[in-house]
Order: sequence, then structure tokens, then C-alpha cells
Amino acid sequence: MDTYPYEAWLRLGRILERRRGELGYGFRQRARFARECGSGKISVKTISRLEKGERDSYPESTVGAVETMYQWAPGSIESVLGGGEPNTLLTAPPPGRNPITTDNAPPTSGERLASWVFVRMSQRGYPDDAIHDFLAGEGLPREPTTISAVKRIADATDATVAEVLALLGVEDMISRRSRRPAAEDEPQRHGGTTGR
Repeated sequence: MDTYPYEAWLRLGRILERRRGELGYGFRQRARFARECGSGKISVKTISRLEKGERDSYPESTVGAVETMYQWAPGSIESVLGGGEPNTLLTAPPPGRNPITTDNAPPTSGERLASWVFVRMSQRGYPDDAIHDFLAGEGLPREPTTISAVKRIADATDATVAEVLALLGVEDMISRRSRRPAAEDEPQRHGGTTGR
């Protein structure tokens, strides 16, 4: 594998961390991810180093195992290090399994939001401990239940409330109102009599 600058390894780390979240393993689930997806080939420490961009080289066997864990096609890590994008593998759920009751169930919207918050706050320069404290304080990955919680998440991630609501699968009221068709035959309400 060629030599790549430090920034390339940091970028790879951010993309790997985001991909782990997409696979349903939240911000504090590296150990579970290593256990369930690594088949004992990759340690939690190696995953942590990769996701934090702490090293600038790995043996080819490790690179191949990591691409398999993150469900990337061979050559994806080198592609990302070179400024490109990974090629994800599309995997089908095992036949005869109920996705609602298995470990392969897709992440909840709260889990997706927690992963997204972690990545966004990391990009904004927050240290891991501060991010974990924020997520724990907000009760994530449970879905936020109040507007003030959604606003705090938006502020911490430099996002809009509408973006946070969209990640939760909730429409904001403003966009709902703007898309509602106005009935032409509905009487206008002016609080008094209609004009003649």
C-alpha cells in the first residue's frame, strides 16, 4: 500500500466511523462491532486506531479484514485514502430470519441520530469524552421527545432543527403547512362576516 498523508488517514477514520453507524453499531459499540463482524480477526484497539486515524500503515491482511467488516469491496480503503469513495457491498439478510427480532435489525432512528451526532460533533472538534457526555446527557440513542432536546442537538451539531427532525423521520410543521393544498371552495375565515 502506498504512503498517504495524515489527513487522508483522518478522513478514512471519519468515513469508517460513519459506516459503522450505518451498519447499526452506535458510537459506543466498537467492542460489539468487533465481536460480531470481526470474527476475532480485528481487535477493538485496531478499530479504534483506524477510526481515529492514529496510524499510517497496516498490513494487507488487516486492510482486507477491515474492508470485510465494514462491508466494503476490496480496494475501498486505498480508494478513500486517495481521496475517493468506498464501494459498499450490498448484503442480503440471512433467509428465514425475522429482522425485527434479530441482531441484524436496522438501527432505530434514535441510534442513527446518535451516530450522526457523534460524527458531526467530532467534525466540529469536540473530544470523544465531551461527545459521550453530551449523548448520555441527552439520553441518546433513545429518540428525543421534546422540542428543546431537538434544539440542543441542532445547536451542538451546527444543524437546523429540520435536519434533526428529518433524521428522526419527523416532518417539521413549517414544511407540512407549505405542502398542504388549499381547498378553493373552503370559506375564508376572517373572524366576522364575509365580504359582499
